[in-house]
Amino acid sequence: MLFKKSPAAAAAAEIDTPQTVIGKGVYLEAVRLTGQESIRISGVFKGSIDVDGSLVLDDTGSITGDVSAKYFLVAGEVNGNIKCSTQLHFASTAKVTGDIQTSSLIMDEGSHVSGRYMVGGDKITPELLQGREESLRIQSSKVVQG
Repeated sequence: MLFKKSPAAAAAAEIDTPQTVIGKGVYLEAVRLTGQESIRISGVFKGSIDVDGSLVLDDTGSITGDVSAKYFLVAGEVNGNIKCSTQLHFASTAKVTGDIQTSSLIMDEGSHVSGRYMVGGDKITPELLQGREESLRIQSSKVVQG
């Protein structure tokens, strides 16, 4: 039997193998989760995350809290600010509410993101948009390659 990988699964295959997994159906509430290795979340996590490796949030997963990681693939839901030192990738199933700071951003068509962006050195704020919010929403719904 042949299975076709979703874009999020294909991208996840290219990053570090997660050393820690919070599985589907698991609810974890903590003040802070930190680590040097990669983490995959398929369940629910409430609290801040600071990972020195890769972080993968599956489409069944959700995070409520601020996130800091080297690489972050978001296929699920995040309610909190995100900071990535290398690359942030929003899959088509991503739903994010919070401010974003990253060196490189990829947004697949269909991802929903609400917040302020700082990609590279350019910070996009409502003041800079001067009524062009709709243009940003349209651009955010298309694939952006960094």
